[in-house]
Amino acid sequence: MRNLILFTLAGLSAAALSGCGGDSSGNATTDVQSQQKEPVVSSASPSHYKRPLPDSDAELAAASCAEGTDLTGGRSYRVQMPSRVDGAAIVFQVFEPTQFDCQTRHPLILQGHGFSGSRSTEAGSDPLAPIEPLIDAGYAVISIDQRGHGESGGTIRVMDPDLEGQDLVQIVDWAEANLDYLKYERDNLLLGGVGGSYGGGFQYLLYNVDPDQRMDAMVPHITWHDLTYSLNPGDVTKNYWLAFLSVMGDSQTGLSMDPYLRSSLVDGIATGLFPESALDFLHYHSPSYFWQNERDLALLDSGNTDDYLLEPVTGQLPLTSDGRYIVKTPPRAPYPVDVLMFQGMRDSLFPFNEAAENYRILKAAGGDVRLLTYPFSHHYLAPNVGLIQETLANLTFYSGELPTLATGDLNALARCGDISANQATVAWFNEKLLGRGNADNVITTGDQICYTLAPGDAISAPGITTGGTTFEVGFDLLTTPLPATVLLGAAGLAPTVVPLETLESETVVAGIPTADLSISTGLPDLDSQCLESSDPILHAGTCDSIVFAGIGVIRQNQLAPELIDEQVHPLRGLGQHTVELTGIAERLNPGDQLVLMLYGQHPTFAGAFSRDPVVPAVQVTGEVALPLLSADGQSPLAEATND
Repeated sequence: MRNLILFTLAGLSAAALSGCGGDSSGNATTDVQSQQKEPVVSSASPSHYKRPLPDSDAELAAASCAEGTDLTGGRSYRVQMPSRVDGAAIVFQVFEPTQFDCQTRHPLILQGHGFSGSRSTEAGSDPLAPIEPLIDAGYAVISIDQRGHGESGGTIRVMDPDLEGQDLVQIVDWAEANLDYLKYERDNLLLGGVGGSYGGGFQYLLYNVDPDQRMDAMVPHITWHDLTYSLNPGDVTKNYWLAFLSVMGDSQTGLSMDPYLRSSLVDGIATGLFPESALDFLHYHSPSYFWQNERDLALLDSGNTDDYLLEPVTGQLPLTSDGRYIVKTPPRAPYPVDVLMFQGMRDSLFPFNEAAENYRILKAAGGDVRLLTYPFSHHYLAPNVGLIQETLANLTFYSGELPTLATGDLNALARCGDISANQATVAWFNEKLLGRGNADNVITTGDQICYTLAPGDAISAPGITTGGTTFEVGFDLLTTPLPATVLLGAAGLAPTVVPLETLESETVVAGIPTADLSISTGLPDLDSQCLESSDPILHAGTCDSIVFAGIGVIRQNQLAPELIDEQVHPLRGLGQHTVELTGIAERLNPGDQLVLMLYGQHPTFAGAFSRDPVVPAVQVTGEVALPLLSADGQSPLAEATND
């Protein structure tokens, strides 16, 4: 039974996260609120039109309120048109509302698939493509083959503002020009977006590049804030995910990866370092570029693969040669938008910190922004000891849900406590786009953060705690504290476990831990002799230490530590490291012992460990701060203890 559950979860999650097609047949319950807000003033499509559109080819004639034609509702049809940028095919699927109302009219929802997937052609209730509950609730939905995916042309450039971004603007322009039943408020289209992973990234991209700022409400799942952090945190390449994306990106799309992206991933895996130009490329394709531009990119900045280590070889191959980019779109301050975010606490590709940063920035911009977490995420595509531990610890939950999961219905995993992602999505759009009902009747945590601690177990907290209760890092030997010694490289698979605290009461750790750690060889003379640079593979003599730090727990009456949410953050190089560790959420019981786990290598970063033979081990001292909360999540642990 245990093996069956693990196999089923991995297989279903692979299908959902890569394709996110929304073709599952399960029916989601749509929450239709009886409470009514002031009606939204609706107008017909504005008569003025701003940008010319090329001719399009649609399988069916669009329904028309103006002409009174094809208004039976519930139809779905394919549309194709050439991109205004380069003529590449743009293909998408139009889903009409189940029933037309030409008086009230219908907001438009865009849906996007996961990386290497394709558009939905049938209405289903997949949590990342809840098309059936949306059209039943009165929305028009367009499901998109993103550039380089499905039937759309061009190459995959991971949400390039100047290619994918302009294609998305063109799709919305097409909808305004061809669907006269869409709903407007003060001549502004009422527009929403939904989708996960790559399908979350497209929503932020359209929000940032659309000159008309038409995005009104979004529901992004398990997506990124900054791809340089996603794939290269602490200047250490996430080799497992680089390899996974390389294989999936080409094998599932007919070799549609862009040569620049393909060669960048290969170079990163080979050297353990991303070229600076590749990091600029990834940053430019992230929300962080538009809102923060931390790499100080300027218009017309450009890059290519000329300085890549493998360029003498990859530059001669058609699949990896002649890759380049240029920055053509300026940064842009965020404007108020209503966002319902979902993120997986165990996600090792796009961890909680990514959603936390999107949440912080968009909340400050003035919209109604919510953040909920759930068990579902990319970690099901990266089997490891932590996944096995998590599954075995929750066998009762998984066994009960196995019949449903086996049908391909993943909605049991797309919940934060009692809050269903599908029901919350419909309620969110109903309130934000139709002015109907109160989303808080479904999103019962209100504007608090909903943390999933384990499948079926969740708490809400007033905010995101960063740091918290401080603990010294080291070992007590009588009265003399000793540093923690960590083996590096291939010898560092087993962690150094540093005790922090044994808990006296039920506690929740939820938020983003911080660390202020000093890493050295323990030999000051050696530390001072480190080379500035060396060979590009081993980095020999540079003291290129890499330590992976995470928070763990040793359960009462157990000997082996458990790495909480299987999350680590890399610390590269000697010296002082003041960082935010990866966000975690876990319920802890009296007698549980919190520990710091320090690795010399970790499966998420497979092969990206210290290769420098000069530094076989390092010593670590300093402190970590943990977001410890009361059992109900409503106050810091120290406050709860003093009450």
